[in-house]
Amino acid sequence: MNRSEAASYAARWAENWNRVNIDAIADGFADDGEMRSPHAVKIVGDATVRGREAIRAYWHALYGHVTNPQLTLEDIAFDEFTQRLIVWWRADLPSGTFRASEMMQFNAAGEVVRSEAYYGAA
Repeated sequence: MNRSEAASYAARWAENWNRVNIDAIADGFADDGEMRSPHAVKIVGDATVRGREAIRAYWHALYGHVTNPQLTLEDIAFDEFTQRLIVWWRADLPSGTFRASEMMQFNAAGEVVRSEAYYGAA
């Protein structure tokens, strides 16, 4: 993946979150991909969710009720050598503005093998 492809991936990723198309987002993960988030502890009892189908189930449980997240992709950074994409985003939810960054690492097939979410102040 090059920077242009990473930017396209990030734009599609944000569009899918705005449509709450959790299945499309989960489909971007490798079968054995991992996703790490402090929110996962509430749903699965561990900060790391392992496997595409477990990630799908986790996101459906956590975000399946959201109807209009209004996620705005603020910026990205991509390292071609490590195949790591970082996205910075903001979501304007009924409960307030929510900001985060997420790191995604890709394999040679362009699938996410590792992802980690970092949450910050609005």
